[in-house]
Amino acid sequence: MAQYLVTLALGPVQGLIEAARRTRDLWCGSWLLSEAAKAAALVLHQHQPGCLIFPCPANPKQELKPSERIQDDFANIANILRAEISADSEQAVRQVLEQAKQAAADRLADLCLRGRGKLSNLPFHEDIWNSQCKDILESFAAWVLIAEGQEGYANASVRLGGLLAARKATRDFVAAAAEANGLGFGIPKSSLDGSRESVINLSRDKRKDPQYRTALLKLGLGEGEELDALAVAKRMAGATDQFTAYSRIAADSWLETITAAAQSLDGVNKAYEALVEAGLATKVAGNNGIYNNMPYDAQMLFGFRLDNAITAAHKESQDDLPLLQAMQNELRALTREHQEPVPYAVILKADGDRMGELLSKASSAEKSRQISQALHGFAQQVRAVVRQYRGHAIYAGGDDVLALLPLQQALPCAQQLAHLFAEALNPVAEQLGVAMSERPTLSVGLGIGHLMQPLGHLRSRANAAEASAKGNSAAQPRNALAIQLGIRGGAEVSFRCRWDDPQSLDFLQKMTEAYQSNQCPSRLAYELRAIGLRLSWAKAEEPQPLPGIHAAELSRTLARKRQSGGEGELSSATKALLAAQAEKVGLLDLADSLIIARWLSARTAQDLGAMQ
Repeated sequence: MAQYLVTLALGPVQGLIEAARRTRDLWCGSWLLSEAAKAAALVLHQHQPGCLIFPCPANPKQELKPSERIQDDFANIANILRAEISADSEQAVRQVLEQAKQAAADRLADLCLRGRGKLSNLPFHEDIWNSQCKDILESFAAWVLIAEGQEGYANASVRLGGLLAARKATRDFVAAAAEANGLGFGIPKSSLDGSRESVINLSRDKRKDPQYRTALLKLGLGEGEELDALAVAKRMAGATDQFTAYSRIAADSWLETITAAAQSLDGVNKAYEALVEAGLATKVAGNNGIYNNMPYDAQMLFGFRLDNAITAAHKESQDDLPLLQAMQNELRALTREHQEPVPYAVILKADGDRMGELLSKASSAEKSRQISQALHGFAQQVRAVVRQYRGHAIYAGGDDVLALLPLQQALPCAQQLAHLFAEALNPVAEQLGVAMSERPTLSVGLGIGHLMQPLGHLRSRANAAEASAKGNSAAQPRNALAIQLGIRGGAEVSFRCRWDDPQSLDFLQKMTEAYQSNQCPSRLAYELRAIGLRLSWAKAEEPQPLPGIHAAELSRTLARKRQSGGEGELSSATKALLAAQAEKVGLLDLADSLIIARWLSARTAQDLGAMQ
């Protein structure tokens, strides 16, 4: 029998994960793709136990079986599989891969049906539903014969990558537009995927009918929103209460402060439970129950969201009004002492560096499996680590991470993940003879955004932060942290430093702590930015990055500044910290760093005050 190196790529990632209007769509879409990949990987494993390279779980029979619920401590299976298969002919290889493709498609179709089953009385366009369910998954396979000899596996691996890329480039492109009077003609397009028609056969007027209210609330269908078959699965296939809303993440530090002060949340929780029963809010029961002090989506803890809901109830549903007003009374009582929670949270997006170089060092399937096992071991730790920092991981597979985090926990969580990644990959990199300076690292992007911003904007910001951390055009690329802050109605502010730059990391952490303890005034950042802009004509001389007049103005400004609230001068330690960082990066970058530190320190909306 001959040895073949095979690969199977499932997608489209854009449709299955990226096409999302809510973080709930991202969360469930990641699970759907992982479940499809697990089904395909299980077929390969059953055909030839031990053949899998990527993924390479320690217990395939257990880890690759279908999950009935999204598990709080699972590692996602990536959408590109690789295996080494013994076969008599290429036809036999093709047959196995076709079986794996079919298993993936069947699993996804089953999850779509499961989601629809929770909407029993909602009318659907049956023909469109059936057509879309058959056409969701794209599968691309490639294989290559492994030649005998020392370089056989390495050469096959390189060739396999090229073959897969070529196969993807030769896909069949089907026209998105429906033919006149044909299937889908005249049907509104899906709000998540504009290339697909909506499967919901219900006019806008009929959506006001009370008999459909429960189903539409389960879907979380926004005004004017339409959903295709995959979008329905994203909203319904997973257990809704397992997902943690972005708003609950944003409110978490504030709620923890109240709990720490031994103030009861019973009144708010009771009012929120009534909203859940009426379909106006959702529960949060996943992530190992870490949000049990207030196990709800927390949207109504933000006054502007609650006011909007009350205004809508006046117009549309008077029955909901008493429940919302009861919530308003509880919130007013709570915020008299604690203000309102900060309406910002963080999307963390991380990716491994130099993974291609590491994989190219593997001269056998067994060495590739060692890399795969190291990556899987890291991914299995991610959810617990993110949970430790009060966040919820959306995706953790291989060297890719996507998670939601409260402001105050985002920086230490990013640092911990970077440390764990290096710790997981260092042993196998050492075995493969990779120099310390060339070993894999983790680049992490933190996108900070307001909860009222569209998900597309939040994701784009996290993507931009990750790209900045990668820094392909930077003098020192990769192995970095980047933060992108989007101030609602204001500017985009950014920060970047490498993980091996202790001065910048220490500065950000200490200034965040200074803001938390009211040792630094909020307006200092904007004053320093104004000075930097006003004196931009003064150019620095190498190797000194800070012009003398900038340094003098900084010293003068710090000398007259008082701590937050006007209590006492800035400490000498804070002044020295600011001066040292200004000499390193200049006044404008210093100001941006301070603005980001202020946001990372915030628990309440009042903490940001006029900075918003």
